[in-house]
Amino acid sequence: MRLAFVGIQLKRLYGLVLLPFLLTAGILLAGFVLEDIWSLSRIRPVMMVLTQVPVIAAGLSTAFVLNGDPIVELAESTPTGWRKVQVTRLLIITGANLTAAGLLFIGLHVMRLWPHDMGWVSIITPVGSIFMVNCLVFLIAVLTTSMPTSSLASIAIWLFLCFIWDPYFTDPVRQRLIPLFIAAAGTIFGWDMCSDAERNVVKVAAL
Repeated sequence: MRLAFVGIQLKRLYGLVLLPFLLTAGILLAGFVLEDIWSLSRIRPVMMVLTQVPVIAAGLSTAFVLNGDPIVELAESTPTGWRKVQVTRLLIITGANLTAAGLLFIGLHVMRLWPHDMGWVSIITPVGSIFMVNCLVFLIAVLTTSMPTSSLASIAIWLFLCFIWDPYFTDPVRQRLIPLFIAAAGTIFGWDMCSDAERNVVKVAAL
């Protein structure tokens, strides 16, 4: 029964599940091509930009799958509940993006193209970014049930990480430790709020 439920959600989200892997393949291909024609000093700034694309895509994809669904009332009228639907979708989209981010890091690390590479521990940076963005977008989606608001929130979180937080913390562990605690707390709060069936139906019906 659980596998069937996950399968139903995967069928609805298959395009967004494939997206991070397509992005990873495209970025790795770009790195492979540039490696033969440019020096490492020229390629790495390009990779700094390209490696941020999966983080942005992950946040926007999560905002899309968690908002504006017309089956809220139907889900709340069954034993499944809307919370199970939302959390399953969050886990599917986040799992796909985390897997793709890991593959991207491994590929660029082997090619010596990962920006500010400090060894295998640097995988914490992309994986932590996506986990944090997706968890906080889940919270925003629960609070607002608005795709535009959730999308803007994902961009704002990414901008904060990229331009304010990360430049001051170069060690990957310190860089992601506090944000991950905040994201985990936000997810727990969102999980609790998502159990309010009446609120879920009323907010979506008001859209």
